[in-house]
Formats: sequence, structure tokens, C-alpha cells
Amino acid sequence: MKLLSSAEQAVVNKDFGEIWNTRMARNTIIFVPLLMVLLLPVMYLLMILFVPAGEMNGVDQMLQLLPREASYFSVKQGMFYIMTNVVCPMFFLMIPLMVSSVSAASSFVGEKERGTIQTLLLTPLSVKSIFKAKVLSCVFLSAIATGISFVVFACVITAGDLLLGMPFFLNWNWLVLVLFLAPGVTVFGVVFMVLVSGRSKSYMESFQTSGYIVLPLVLLFVGQFTGLFQLNALILLIIAVVLLVADCLLWFVAARSFTPEKLLK
Repeated sequence: MKLLSSAEQAVVNKDFGEIWNTRMARNTIIFVPLLMVLLLPVMYLLMILFVPAGEMNGVDQMLQLLPREASYFSVKQGMFYIMTNVVCPMFFLMIPLMVSSVSAASSFVGEKERGTIQTLLLTPLSVKSIFKAKVLSCVFLSAIATGISFVVFACVITAGDLLLGMPFFLNWNWLVLVLFLAPGVTVFGVVFMVLVSGRSKSYMESFQTSGYIVLPLVLLFVGQFTGLFQLNALILLIIAVVLLVADCLLWFVAARSFTPEKLLK
């Protein structure tokens, strides 16, 4: 059974082109991953390699975040471990969240703003098929950006592991985060933007709304970085399962609210 019909695939290809041709969406898709998985990790790695440990502020407090199995690391190794397993997971999750939400804003609100939604509704496709194709186009685009970002991130962190004489970074936490949590975040970003698209009068307004969905990630990052709690593979898996259940419910609500009357407002 095909996931998409040929007509739905045509909608996906159209959305890919329109999202990419939207300057703000394109810049977000390119520069957010570059910042999160390349520039920030490389800068942090260079700082660890070339700045003496005694000149780094707050090193002792940061090293207290190390788990028991990493207590034997040197100062530089410990700092890199914290970056890899405490800081970067939250940065990495920003990628599927931001790419999916900005793609959905361009696909749904941008369609109305460009005045092309009327033409799309006149095609033989049902409203349900249009909804599925547009949602999946945003999910596919976010999945591609996330996959490429992880490959780049893995190359940077592997180079750091080799330079610092550390074991390979990939652990159960990262596997759960990449295989389960990131897809859940991707779908959440899309369906959330679908739900708010009916209230947004412009693409810019819907894009600004997407900033609110970043707050839970920021709070999660702050809580872990300040030592209030430590995330492990089991907790991340539970969060992923809860998020996937929420995604299914939001998908159902968003699909029911996706009607010609609301689209033509």
C-alpha cells in the first residue's frame, strides 16, 4: 500500500518547492542546524582543547553534573562529556522542532497568504488528502534536515572523542533521542502549527507563534543543566511515548479542524 498517491506526491513536491523558496523558512532550515550541530560544538571543542582548564569559569560546578560512570574523566574530557550529553541533546531537538514548525507555517499559512489555497481546493484531491500530503511534506523535510544534522554532529563529536581520547559518544540516550524523541518532536511541531494556522493572519505571525513551543525544551535544558534532574534513556523513552500519544491526539484534532471554511477565512 502506497503511503501517498501520485496526486498527493505532487502536493508534497509543490510544498517542498514553496517552502524552500520562502526566504525565512529556507534560512531557518539551513542556519539553525548549522548553528546547533556544527558551529556551537566546534567552538566548544576548540575552547576545551586550547583554553587551560584553570581559566574556564564554572568548571567545578559543571563537573558536578557528571554521572558516576564518567567520574574518572579528566577535566577536559568531563567538559566535553557534559557538552555532548547534557547541552547538545537539547540543541539537537531544536532542529526538528524549528524546521517542522517553520515548514508548517510556510505550507499552511503561506498557502493562504499566497492566495493559492483556492486553487488547491479545486483539485480532485479531498480535503483529507490535502491535509495528509501537506503534513507529511513538512514531516519529511524536517526528518531529512534532522538526519543530515545528526550525521554532521556525529562527525564533529567523533573527532572530539578521538582528540580527547574518549569512548565513542553514541549511547542509549542518543539512540532514544534520535529514533523516538526527535520524530515525536517533528510531528508535534507540524500539528501544533496546523492548529494555530487558522488564527494566524500571516506567515510572519504564525512563525512568531512557533517560538512558544520552544519553551518546554528550554525549561528541560535549564533543569538538567542546573542539576535539578538528569535525563536518562528510560526517562527520554517515557517522554517520547507520551509525546507520540499527544501527537496522535493533536493530529486527529488538527485533521478535523482542517476544513474549507476555515481555510478560506
